[in-house]
Amino acid sequence: MSSPYKVKLNFLPLVDPAPPFRVYRKIRDSNEAKPTDDVSGFSLPCDQDPDTRNPYWVLFEAATGFEEFSVNWFDNVHLTRRVLFYALQESVQQQLQANEYDLPKKRFYEELSFNFDEHEEGCEQLRVQPYYLKTTKQFGWLVDFHFRVKEGVPFSRRIQQLSLSLDRNFKRNLDCYQDRRKRINEFVAQRRDVLEKVTLPGTTEPLSLSDTFSSLPAKRLNPKVYLFSGDKTSRSQFSGLRQHGPLVPLDATPKLLFAFRECDRQAARTLAVALRGSEKRERVTFPGFESLFKASITFDAEPIILDDLTLATFEKALERVKHDRESEPLTMPIFVLPDGDDNGYMQHKAVFSHEGIPTQVCTLRVINDDYSLKWSIANIALQLFCKAGGKPWKVQPTSKRSLIIGISQSHKINETADSRPVIEKYFAFSVMTDNSGLFQQMRVLGDSPQETTYLDELRNNLREILADNASEFSQVVVHTSFRLKRNEMQAIEATVREAAQGTASESCQFGVVKVNHRSRFFGFNPDINSLVPYEGTEVSLGGGEHLVWFEGIFPDNLTVGKAFPGPTHLTFLRVSENDPVSDDALLQDLVNLSGCNWRGFNAKSAPVSIFYCHLVADFVRRFHEEGLPLPKVQDLRPWFL
Repeated sequence: MSSPYKVKLNFLPLVDPAPPFRVYRKIRDSNEAKPTDDVSGFSLPCDQDPDTRNPYWVLFEAATGFEEFSVNWFDNVHLTRRVLFYALQESVQQQLQANEYDLPKKRFYEELSFNFDEHEEGCEQLRVQPYYLKTTKQFGWLVDFHFRVKEGVPFSRRIQQLSLSLDRNFKRNLDCYQDRRKRINEFVAQRRDVLEKVTLPGTTEPLSLSDTFSSLPAKRLNPKVYLFSGDKTSRSQFSGLRQHGPLVPLDATPKLLFAFRECDRQAARTLAVALRGSEKRERVTFPGFESLFKASITFDAEPIILDDLTLATFEKALERVKHDRESEPLTMPIFVLPDGDDNGYMQHKAVFSHEGIPTQVCTLRVINDDYSLKWSIANIALQLFCKAGGKPWKVQPTSKRSLIIGISQSHKINETADSRPVIEKYFAFSVMTDNSGLFQQMRVLGDSPQETTYLDELRNNLREILADNASEFSQVVVHTSFRLKRNEMQAIEATVREAAQGTASESCQFGVVKVNHRSRFFGFNPDINSLVPYEGTEVSLGGGEHLVWFEGIFPDNLTVGKAFPGPTHLTFLRVSENDPVSDDALLQDLVNLSGCNWRGFNAKSAPVSIFYCHLVADFVRRFHEEGLPLPKVQDLRPWFL
């Protein structure tokens, strides 16, 4: 790891000692249901013995049966954060017009938005939420820029521009960090009067707000090193693959079977020529499938002609592919489809993935645009190679061999007559890799219309996976998605804790990491003009919370070549007190796994354990919504790329 430096966090701390605030509370029985939506449950000290705590129902306004109680800020940091948000809402409603802010639809969702510049496509906002920074023991506000798209407005390049991912010329915004900081600073300055008049219940003086954002120490984790044929290494996936060849080559020659409408025949020919590759094409770096992957390919001379884009037509195409695979098992269907939500993509994907047959799709927009095809063809070829059974690269893992189990869910939700969402189907699955990033398998963990049965299945199947792998791996670490509900997280954490305390723990360490890439955290490197932190930067927030930049600049190359995303928020959940997995090992594995995305050479840099889960979850959600068959998730080839 490199020497530390400083990152300025988008956290405005409150300063000066704060007096106790007032709430109203009453004792809560352990099995008592929540009496009203306004009430929340918190643990607080008793009146008679401050060292003893009891569970209470808490309100911020007087009510029958509730007694007044004075709360110190550190009596319960979760309650303090909640009362801060309550007081912020009160301050905003008293000082601003209704169109100048957005309150959350869910009463206790702790985020509020200040509205600023309006556009036809939506509104620029400053989103604010209370936060307790454990490492400095400070309360304050996380503040971040957001562009809220108007309901019904289709996604467009203009929206990307207003969201700061594209610049004024609709090219990649290489100044996105500078632009984001500028808007945050401007918007905070315009609403500082509101933030500085926040007064907690039972107090008379408003909270005092710092003039500057918090600056925290940061360190760089070890850079990713990619391994290829013969365990030769490179810092670049593309260069390493081209120079050394794939880690695991194909064991047979794939036959590419094109499927398209008759009107799209020329587009299919264009795609076939691009896959073969040609050094003569202007500025094309893709040398061709055979040259890059050191494997030959053939093309079926009798393509599938799609009469239309209906489910019946795709089912007919499936029968043709199944017939061909009887004699040539590595027949790979490639669909050329039009653009748009009704282009048959989901229908064909459901039909083929249900049978365990991976497919490849390319749309007319990409094929017919020379610039798009030039930059996309290498990624299309990479996906084909992986779906055909090849493994292009892996990363150099940490010293201990670990199994990484990514867990996510995709529930089927319908609305009742009064528009309340109701879950009709509970579905959870796992994507397993080792800590070198090699895809292992997928498994269904829970599939039931009843929550109780579903949670039992989740526990039992996860328990089985942990037991089966404890003897093979030195560490088994679960990466959970931020999409998981509280009951699911509790079931997973309890099951892993049980494994960590059992006989399996004698030879294996266990851990659980919650991964959230949609948090409001952001940060800047004040020593660099671009403000972009270094790739692999880690900032500790205390209490098992960390921020990691999976993408960024390098100390020996400060050039910004893309619009880098913000950090990913990680929470380490302790499941073993005796022999826990070290934080550094967990962090390094996460950074390494962010380089194992086989969806593309410049694909999203996120741990594949979670990224693959989100891809599958999105597919399953759409399949549920459209009444389509579910995928054969146990298939060993990554059909979801």
